[in-house]
Amino acid sequence: CSSSMLIVNKLAVAHIRAPAFVTFAQFAATALAVKVAHMANCIEVDSFDSRKLMHFSIYVVGFAAGTWTNMRVLMTTNVETVIVFRTIAPLAVAVFDYVFHGRDLPSLRSCLAMGIIVAGALSYVLNDKSFAVSGLRAYVWVVVWLCFLIFNLTYGKYLVSGLGVSSWTAVQYNNTLSMLPTLLFGLLGGEVDKLQAVEWTARGLLWLAASCVVGLGISYAGFKCQSLISATSYTIIGVLNKMLTVLVNTLMWDQHASAAGIASLLVCLAGGALYQQAPLRSDGPERSGLLNAKEESDLPPFPSGPSLSDNLHHRCDVESPEDFSESVRSEAARASPPSS
Repeated sequence: CSSSMLIVNKLAVAHIRAPAFVTFAQFAATALAVKVAHMANCIEVDSFDSRKLMHFSIYVVGFAAGTWTNMRVLMTTNVETVIVFRTIAPLAVAVFDYVFHGRDLPSLRSCLAMGIIVAGALSYVLNDKSFAVSGLRAYVWVVVWLCFLIFNLTYGKYLVSGLGVSSWTAVQYNNTLSMLPTLLFGLLGGEVDKLQAVEWTARGLLWLAASCVVGLGISYAGFKCQSLISATSYTIIGVLNKMLTVLVNTLMWDQHASAAGIASLLVCLAGGALYQQAPLRSDGPERSGLLNAKEESDLPPFPSGPSLSDNLHHRCDVESPEDFSESVRSEAARASPPSS
């Protein structure tokens, strides 16, 4: 889904020059599809909860803004630029994984992999004709989108792991709550006038419908994947699955990058393939009590029965001091490991 989303969005906004409207349609279609499927008893979705609503409200502001800025980027630059800047995201997400999610810092191999990614990204920027013509101004919207992406990847991991919500519930919360800020973005961006000037064609409506279908798939797959792996690994996967996007984009548009730019992109993807997920720290939050529901269910049960201290307290009440002292020595001898 992620590989095809950029292509479908590119085609949708090419026919309907209103990115906020396209995004709003995707959110509304996904929320409606999940609601209908839940009413038909096809999927399980939790009812709305005030505490979860508060956390998701924070997330959807960044998510809606990130989706809208992504549409703006696709209107002004090529797809490879979006992909290369996404390859930089794991550098920041790895730090947030360490701080908030209890992961170790990346290993030497993973650091080398991310260094290769940065080198490829820098090489791409130097070979990008947009940079040569417009300078840093060509990347303003890309940088804004990247900041929202890093926030969404980091906070999204907390939502599916820390709050213990199911993937379909996360999809329902996210898409329902994202409609309002997306609508505001459209009004502030003057898209009412743009929609009145749009020439509605069957092909444009087809790509709009296709973007809604792919949006539903990527929404569920994204939350499901985030619940299973670390935020950094999820980011790396998002980078690697863009290879199909590059190949399709090269065949479909004349706005794709040069041969040197494509080679730089391949270097970035090769670095992503070298990355290894960092393990959980022994003192991290997920090891020190903040386990999600699945992790808690996988823990072995504590042994039942009275402990050594329970036996000693009981005997202190019923035995004489001499007998109690002898009992302490006997219990200690049985509890200590045999000497080798």
